[in-house]
Amino acid sequence: MKKLMLVAICAMAVMISCKNKGQTAPADSKDSIDAVIDSIIEENDTTPLPMFLVGSDGKYMQMLYWADIEEPKESEDNDEYFEASHKRWEFQEMFRRNAAMYTNMIVGGDKITKVKFIDEVLKDPDGNRPSIGQIHGREEIPSLCARFDFANAKDKKEDGANWGTVIVTDSYLNSRRLLSLKSCAKNYEYPKLDATIVKQLEKEYGMKAKASSKIAIIDNRYIHGTVEFEGEYKNAPKDPYDEERKFGLAVEVLIDSAKVYKLEQLGYYSPEWGTTWNADADGYISNDIVAAFEGPKGLELCYSHGAPESYCVGMIYLRDGKLIEHEYEMFQTMVDEDVPVWKRDIAEMQKLYVDDNPHEREDVKFTKYAFFYLDYENQWLWLRDQNDENGAFFLKKDGKFTYIAAETAKMKPYQVQKGDVGYLRLSGSAGGPSQYIEVYAFKKGKLIETFTALLVAGEVDGCSLNGRDISAEAGQAYLANLPKFEEMPSYFKNIEGE
Repeated sequence: MKKLMLVAICAMAVMISCKNKGQTAPADSKDSIDAVIDSIIEENDTTPLPMFLVGSDGKYMQMLYWADIEEPKESEDNDEYFEASHKRWEFQEMFRRNAAMYTNMIVGGDKITKVKFIDEVLKDPDGNRPSIGQIHGREEIPSLCARFDFANAKDKKEDGANWGTVIVTDSYLNSRRLLSLKSCAKNYEYPKLDATIVKQLEKEYGMKAKASSKIAIIDNRYIHGTVEFEGEYKNAPKDPYDEERKFGLAVEVLIDSAKVYKLEQLGYYSPEWGTTWNADADGYISNDIVAAFEGPKGLELCYSHGAPESYCVGMIYLRDGKLIEHEYEMFQTMVDEDVPVWKRDIAEMQKLYVDDNPHEREDVKFTKYAFFYLDYENQWLWLRDQNDENGAFFLKKDGKFTYIAAETAKMKPYQVQKGDVGYLRLSGSAGGPSQYIEVYAFKKGKLIETFTALLVAGEVDGCSLNGRDISAEAGQAYLANLPKFEEMPSYFKNIEGE
């Protein structure tokens, strides 16, 4: 989760995320903040709010969705959460219906590059709804999203990863002043905030500062920074689901000369481990201001927040002397994902298998698949039938499937890697004391050797290398030089997803 709590001046707005699950600000304060954000959303329906491009599918940039495109319907099962979920859907719909109006991408804080809406991704290759609210590390995995491209091909070089890049409409740009942004980082490290500001906050909260950072300068006027405090924050609101839970505190600040505006960010506090705001993160991670505007009613800051397990985007508004945070959504960042296997892939592999021996295999139907790894640059697939009697092995390289070998009730697989060479071996009884062996060696996804042998009582009786017969002595030497094979892992998934 990004940050674990939004307090009096840190708003959640229109959506539910696990960062504030079970934790609330004082009711009167939260209600007033929600009202402000609802008003901002309503008044900007004709001047749509900024949106964010997060990642790409290798061809187009993505505006990821966080809710299904179907309008939620109230029922007895969801009446407690219906209003919040419907607001999330409504907010997303504002972006969907105005998607073609987002023609300006903010690059480097204050440079504008023209973009254009391409289409929406509403189905995956199997015809199902793509994943929602997830950032995939693999371009092959589709997400429910709108897709954008550069209006001018020459700007493509500025694409990058597009994590949190801001896009806005002409109407938004025309009604606001785009402000300059300058990072304070030097050699990837941020300097400390002015000691006077830190001492002022220590006195205000009655806590000792553990760390501070001067993050960015906005419009050559405002300073954005953070202060992380030590110990328990005694004045934190109670968690209604766990009144014994303790919290620590970090504060994001916006400094305008002598004025200091604050966003309080609570983390879970343990006397033994200290305060945690994010899983697998040491200390508080600041919001990153990626675009800033002076609007008709005050400062409007677009932010992103990257953590090991999540990525958040949203807005921070300066209104009536307070900072109000409006998180659009928290996306889950996915890691170590397998390349997806679609039904069309299964159909192609099934055909390759049958075509290799139609007479014996036309009635075999694969129902499950598993991955195996002869290297980690290519995709290796193992398919089996329902009874685990017949199977086949395939390589997918550069988008093309290659049939390798077949598994039978007698011929079972083993694998091993030696340096940059991966070996697949199938072996089994050939009757009596006889055993049949097939070995396939691959290097960087290319078949470099095939070896077959018939063993009788453990001795080579006949063998071939790369399709040519070789002597029994040469075959025996080949086998002796092979590394020790291991059983294949068999974590199968049902093709129909059951």
